[in-house]
Amino acid sequence: MNDRMNAPVAPVTGGAGQRDRVVWSEGMFLRPQHFQQLERYFERYVHLRCAPLQCYSWGFASLRIDEEALAHGKVMLRAASGMLPDGTPFDFSHLDEAPEALEVGADVRDTTVVLALPAPRSSSAQVTFGGGAAALARYVAHEAEIADVNEVRLEPALVQLGRLKLRLALATSVDDDWHAMGVLRVIERRTDRQLVIDETYIPPLLDAHAHPRLEGYMQELDRLLAQRSELLAGRLAQAGRGGVSEVADFLLLQLVNRYLAVTSHTAQTPGVHPEQLFRDWLKLACDFATFTAASRRPEVLPAYRHDDLRATFGELFAELRRSLATVLDQSAVQIALTDAGNGVQVAVIADTSLLRDAGFVLAVRADVPAESVRTRFPAQVKLGPVERIRDLVQLQLPGIPVRALPVAPHQIPYHAGHSYFEIDKGGDLWRQLERSGGLALHLAGEFPGLAMEFWAIRDMRAGDMRAGDTR
Repeated sequence: MNDRMNAPVAPVTGGAGQRDRVVWSEGMFLRPQHFQQLERYFERYVHLRCAPLQCYSWGFASLRIDEEALAHGKVMLRAASGMLPDGTPFDFSHLDEAPEALEVGADVRDTTVVLALPAPRSSSAQVTFGGGAAALARYVAHEAEIADVNEVRLEPALVQLGRLKLRLALATSVDDDWHAMGVLRVIERRTDRQLVIDETYIPPLLDAHAHPRLEGYMQELDRLLAQRSELLAGRLAQAGRGGVSEVADFLLLQLVNRYLAVTSHTAQTPGVHPEQLFRDWLKLACDFATFTAASRRPEVLPAYRHDDLRATFGELFAELRRSLATVLDQSAVQIALTDAGNGVQVAVIADTSLLRDAGFVLAVRADVPAESVRTRFPAQVKLGPVERIRDLVQLQLPGIPVRALPVAPHQIPYHAGHSYFEIDKGGDLWRQLERSGGLALHLAGEFPGLAMEFWAIRDMRAGDMRAGDTR
């Protein structure tokens, strides 16, 4: 061996040297530290190589909590797998591999239970042999018989192995000497020792399917989008629709169908990271805002917080529910006019909220000049509650006024030759409709070829009838 290989090297007991690889050379005297340093080097190499590939690469990939233990004042894990915040992977599927159960005291209130592991320290022991002196050791030694996997086998050998020294603890009891992440949140321990658990708490996850609350969100969103897709498709299949509202429904149906494909795939795909879920749902909420928000812009843009998934998804999903509920509401609803005889037609307004929140428009066509309809119709039509229409006609009392509109409201279909009239909601007769069986309409005079449509338009404003509309 040359002089360079025999040159003395200053020992490294911690610091940056813990990151360096082992230099193997001929004639060297092997010590346990060589293999320990080799493990440290490769663990760090893998961590540095993989960490940039995905953000938030820590949390539970699977988690099973012992429900029976909760009834006795204890928190116990039946099985779990995942990654701790420092990148340490763990996986245990048997109770003898799981950390010891945590006994929760009677004075515990609104506290998170965490899964914790001592942080690596170059100045302290990393392996304990069960003596209890190394409280912050990351591994506990145990023996196991390991079989020889070669074709020409030797007898199984007793090998000393190190198991992660995971523990369950209250978040208030761990400090910077530990790497920890939440498991569940205890609201209180009752007098019968039953633990009351916060069902809305969501621990950090690597797989959104690993927690029932996120799984429930995925299934609910997929179901709601499927329902809205069916509703919008049925609405567009109705005859006689047109105008801006139909175009909006087509665009909304396209949006719903596009995200329905995403949510359906996500619901059936294992290993979906919550951040990917959040990204898809945030885009959906922002797209929906174009159709459902008064400002046409998203009102809520929550930030993704991997260590607080309850707040992250709770706020976002509330916005999605609101948007999907708004999708159900048609801006314009056609209400059927039924011939009741004696020149009277009746419109039954089943949704009484329309009486307060909507404007009402009559679209009228007849085989006479349109200008004649516009001038004669308001004077010859009589509107009122169905119970009052006979008196209004026979006693020649004034009914609910109507006034001609210069153009058709953009929410309803436009038909050439039709005239449009807005119903005045300001009088006492209109207020009586809330206790009436419907709105009755009586038309005196001759209007050959008469055809009428009755529309309720939600949130109707003056700007909805634009002067100079060229349709």
